[in-house]
Amino acid sequence: MGNILSRIQEIAIKEGITITAMERSIGASKGVLSRAIANGTDIQSKWLQNIVENYPLYSADWLITGRGSMLRHESTSTNSASTALLSINDNFVSIPLVDISVAAGCCGYDNPDYLEVVDTIKMPSSMVHNSKKYFCVRIKGESMSPTLLDSSYVIVRLLDRSEWQDMPDQHIYVISDTDGRSYIKRIKNRFRQHGFLVCMSDNVDKINYPNFNLEAQEINTILHAEWYFSAKMPNLNETYYDKVNQLEDDMDVMKGQMVQIQQLLRAINVK
Repeated sequence: MGNILSRIQEIAIKEGITITAMERSIGASKGVLSRAIANGTDIQSKWLQNIVENYPLYSADWLITGRGSMLRHESTSTNSASTALLSINDNFVSIPLVDISVAAGCCGYDNPDYLEVVDTIKMPSSMVHNSKKYFCVRIKGESMSPTLLDSSYVIVRLLDRSEWQDMPDQHIYVISDTDGRSYIKRIKNRFRQHGFLVCMSDNVDKINYPNFNLEAQEINTILHAEWYFSAKMPNLNETYYDKVNQLEDDMDVMKGQMVQIQQLLRAINVK
């Protein structure tokens, strides 16, 4: 069913619509397709039939089996160009872009009970682990700045619960708790010793972004952040140089004030 689900996503992309819009067009409740895509679960055959009926340009045989052409009017014969395109596509994997804002802050953000797939992103298969479940999620907040910037994206891999105790320190993870809130944090793994994780922000403003702990029983899922995408490219060196220059200016002012104070003290002592 997993391959069928990826082909359903391909139809949605080619049509320029979201999975939610496709659900509406086939008369399905919101989440019928998006939950199946996110979780890799089966869907009822009637929804496949409705997709075929509502999107007649696409081959039913291709949708169900993956054989032949995607479009009904396309020839099934292949030439060197189409074969090359197929081999390129075979080297890529589709990762669902899900409608969930990862909390890059200390308080988290409430998320829906399921992940709505709003789009997909293709990545070379060599960049991901085979047979592992990946998602692309958007970062919201400034707590992981300057490492991860607000409104950027991370590719995360879902961890099996058996992997939790061996999570290395100082890596970045997306953690969802049993209350439905999600966080993206750098962690210290204390599961073996004490049964909790220390969640840390990269932002140096620890008053607004303090560390906090999550007990194992409070955690629903953990995903390892493996890739990061951002359209923002700030000059970090310039930022820090500006801060150093400002600090030097402040020191010069303080030195001048100290000289004035010393002169006043000497004048008082002379009197």
